[in-house]
Amino acid sequence: MPLQEIAIKANNIDGAVEEIIGFLEHTRQWGVIYVDGWLGSALGASAILNALVKQLRSPLSRTATRKAAGLDKIIHIDCSLWQNKRSLQKAIAKELRLPQEVMAFFDQGDEEDDFDGIEQVARGVIPHVKWAILNELSNCKFLVVFHNGSGNYVDLWECGVPVMGVMSKRVLWASQGRFLLHHSRTQEDVISMEELAGLSDVAIWVSPHIYINKNAIMNENDIILHFLLAEADEVARYSGVPGPNSSKIVLECIFYKVLRRNYNIDWGIHAANYWVCDGIIEDENDYGRPAWEIGDALHKNINLDWSMSVMDDLYRILRDTNWRHSEHWVSLTSQDEATTEVSKSFFTFDNMILVGGMFEQSYMSKLRVLHLSHCIFSYSSPPFLGCSNLRFLLLDHCEDKKLEPHDGQKEGCSQDIKTCFHTLWVLELSYTNWHWLLSKEMLDLMVELRELNVKGANNMSMRYLHHCSGSKSSIIKLRVVVTTKSIEDDELVQSTQVLTRSSNKDYGINGVGDNRDQVSSFPDISSWHFLKSIILDGCGELEEIGYNALPPSLESFSFTNNIAATRIKSICFSRCAKLKSMLLTGWFGSLVELDMSDTLVKTLDLRAVKALGLRKIFLLGCENLYAILWPWKENKKIELEVLLIDTTHVTWDREYASKKEESTNGNFTSIESSLVAVHGNDKSLAYSDSYISLRDPRLFRSLLRIKLAKFLHVKISSIGGHKGVAPRANDTTCSYNELPVPLTISLQETSGSLYSMDDIISTFKDNSDETIGANGGDVVDIDIAPTAIMWMWPCPPIPMNSSWVHCYISIQDETPPELHVEGYTTSNTRQETRITLPSFVHERTKILHLHDSLSITSIPGAAPTGIVDLNWDELVWCRVERCPSLEGSVFTPPSIRENEKDIFKCLETFWASQLQNVRYIWHWGTTFILPGEDSFHNLTFLHLEHCPRLVHVLPLYISNDSGCYNLETLEIVCCCELKEVFPTDTEVHEQKPREFPRLKRIHLYELPMLEHIYRHHMLARNLETVKIRGCWSLKRLPAVRRPPRRRHRLSTVAEAELLDSVVSLDGFESDEDKAQSTLPTVDCEEDWWNGLEWSGEEFGHHPWHYKPCHSAYHKRTLLRASVLR
Repeated sequence: MPLQEIAIKANNIDGAVEEIIGFLEHTRQWGVIYVDGWLGSALGASAILNALVKQLRSPLSRTATRKAAGLDKIIHIDCSLWQNKRSLQKAIAKELRLPQEVMAFFDQGDEEDDFDGIEQVARGVIPHVKWAILNELSNCKFLVVFHNGSGNYVDLWECGVPVMGVMSKRVLWASQGRFLLHHSRTQEDVISMEELAGLSDVAIWVSPHIYINKNAIMNENDIILHFLLAEADEVARYSGVPGPNSSKIVLECIFYKVLRRNYNIDWGIHAANYWVCDGIIEDENDYGRPAWEIGDALHKNINLDWSMSVMDDLYRILRDTNWRHSEHWVSLTSQDEATTEVSKSFFTFDNMILVGGMFEQSYMSKLRVLHLSHCIFSYSSPPFLGCSNLRFLLLDHCEDKKLEPHDGQKEGCSQDIKTCFHTLWVLELSYTNWHWLLSKEMLDLMVELRELNVKGANNMSMRYLHHCSGSKSSIIKLRVVVTTKSIEDDELVQSTQVLTRSSNKDYGINGVGDNRDQVSSFPDISSWHFLKSIILDGCGELEEIGYNALPPSLESFSFTNNIAATRIKSICFSRCAKLKSMLLTGWFGSLVELDMSDTLVKTLDLRAVKALGLRKIFLLGCENLYAILWPWKENKKIELEVLLIDTTHVTWDREYASKKEESTNGNFTSIESSLVAVHGNDKSLAYSDSYISLRDPRLFRSLLRIKLAKFLHVKISSIGGHKGVAPRANDTTCSYNELPVPLTISLQETSGSLYSMDDIISTFKDNSDETIGANGGDVVDIDIAPTAIMWMWPCPPIPMNSSWVHCYISIQDETPPELHVEGYTTSNTRQETRITLPSFVHERTKILHLHDSLSITSIPGAAPTGIVDLNWDELVWCRVERCPSLEGSVFTPPSIRENEKDIFKCLETFWASQLQNVRYIWHWGTTFILPGEDSFHNLTFLHLEHCPRLVHVLPLYISNDSGCYNLETLEIVCCCELKEVFPTDTEVHEQKPREFPRLKRIHLYELPMLEHIYRHHMLARNLETVKIRGCWSLKRLPAVRRPPRRRHRLSTVAEAELLDSVVSLDGFESDEDKAQSTLPTVDCEEDWWNGLEWSGEEFGHHPWHYKPCHSAYHKRTLLRASVLR
């Protein structure tokens, strides 16, 4: 249905409001109504909506009539300052006064988006709040009055507002505003309005009540001025412009722009500077908002991008002085005018030669803004001598008019020069080589200077900024722009080198010549204790921004470079404790190190950076960090050598060295820093090559695209998990710098155990001497106590390799509050918020130790989009213990992909302890993968203890025949629900015996439900020791002999009897079997041994092949207390 247009007649805001209310009362077929303002220009539309809401909510309104028309429930939503659809939905929820449980979803959603790095403008509605709004509005009539600042059509159905015109559920909205003006209502404007109105049913625009012809232009101007003042009042309200004359102040700011137009003025930078320095905007009384804050807010909330025709119209309307608040200023643009009027601002854009003192007399006390472009004057005798009220000085492409050496002017004017700079607020030097103004002496003199802008060619500006090092400046904002050398700049650069030397000599400044050191490092402005913002553009000669160059007060930093040959290698913000915003844009190909430690940055956005050489990132002490947005690298991962992140409340003690080193090949070596963590007693963790300590594990989402260059030794725990934990058995990770040694372990007796700890102690005490001898004495003394045992087989030591780097990861475990809305809780989204460890953990880790974590639910966690290969190709040693949140499978199964791909092919040691909720160690779930032949080929040591819900350990499929080929030790203790150690995917008759040729030791304790070690026949020819207690459901042991070979048909019965007698004597059929002269020892309960099932001698599975050894406690444990009858 095409958009309907309706013109209403009104000459002011109140008249337009009455017309629209009448339209709403008598017309109900349209649900979405767009108000386009004065003559379709959007002028005054927002003011009309505000006045309409005020009148409809007035107690004097016609209540009965408006209730029938659905105008009794007014929902006023002002999103003129547009953020996103979520903010719109939140404004609706506030207007409807939804309960706090609903409003809490906004905070939760914002926090999730913060960790996902989603920009504010892209944040959408909350689904659960949408249903709450829909439920609130479904049974009532209403009118939503919506100020839409997005510049696009917004469907309120997305937010939960059920818009249906025939049911008096309507929306009245306006867009644009803030002086987004058109010259006249042309056909293009009509098309633009239709595009903006989008899916609206009707558009209303205001036209004069009586047609005004060209002869009555003053009346027309009065009408337009009325709407301009109304629009200005809206802008003043958004911007916080104080006072009853706030709308007139806004119009004065607009008129200032109209007078100056766009001639060589950067309004995007200086609009607020002109308004404040010229006195249009002043400080609010009674310690209110300062003028600078008001000016910046006004600049953000007003559109100044007008065509020349619009500015001509505005000039025609605003040139009358009747509406003005006061005669703040008179603006002049030529030297002739400067001699006839009293002015507060002076602009010139011609190649003029200005004489010294041309603004003397009355101008000495009045001139506040001076903008000189392409002028020539004497630096020793400038035209603004004696202007004691000068606030804003802009010198653009100005040149020094050299005086004769003996004219005597400089000595007499030097004091006057200093006087005119004493009250300066804003200074800009643009391609003007008067660098004496940047000396320490002059900056110390400019005690009120708050903004300094320096622009020049070929790093001349940055070079001369070094003269201000050590000054006590009060500057708040510093902007440095360096442009590259061009043909038209050649003459300027040459004159710079000549004129600057002479002017420096005249003013007592040491010549800088071509000193490259001053260009390579950022000037020392650490003493500028008021500086909040630094903006750099160009500055390609810089090589480093040192940690001691920036002041602690810095809040915002921006660096843009569009030249590929940039030299910056190191940027350090470690002393900038107030830094909230840091933006790098463009080419930074030489950047190696970025230090953001101890800053307040919430999102580190590096997406606009082309920094292929970035290798070191420091984010220690960044408590507010939520996300890191990495440079785009053609779907490749970012490779780092050093990554240090800490978002906890840990205190960092930094001792930065001041020296820099040059390597033999000439590569740059950045400032070395010593980082010591005051984090318990384990300060060695700070020296890890990668250290990640997180307040919230959701920050891991930002590390999914990171690749660490070297192989890793990874240790993961909760914050504090590496301290205050009692030593455990075989804890080989007590120190990165010490070789592992076996330790004594303490176990807590399991609830409902069928055996007392005395049984366990007795078992090992009987054979302790033999065990120690077998292990070469590499076992500590046994502390025989009711709650202590010693493992016969200690955990293998951590492999050491000098090329592997250490990576410590700690997580602060916090339980988020649950939100309840009509049966919905955050626990329902637990799967959505589960964390995923960085991809470098499963790609580059050689050693993995995960312990004492309440956050990790699987390793590495749910595989995000784009990550399919969880092969763990490099993992050699893994230990997981005391992680109650681990559930399901310890390791996340690989995604569905091509089958028979090798996984965990290098894993040698796996140790799991006290995993309360784990069901499987490895489980392929619904992925239906078939591991490759060499998967788990090198697994040598497998230890599991106190995993009460464990069902099975490792599936061994027919596709990986060599899985567990090198397994030597299998040890499982107190896993009461374990049914099978190695499940398989084949039936008994389909599979030959699985060989475990290296298996030597089996220890099984308190596994009451264990039925199989391996479901089918298993052969362990080198088995030496079997220790079993409390495994009453286990009925089979592995075969230790190959089945006898089929004998050839013998010629006589006598020969057959002779052969049988020979076999029965030694029990072997081959040299290989004869070599196994020692039978494996089985230490077990006698009753259990007697109940075992055997396949028989013909299958190589017979009790004769074992040497049983029964302890004193050889029967099933009975209840110790008497049984009540």
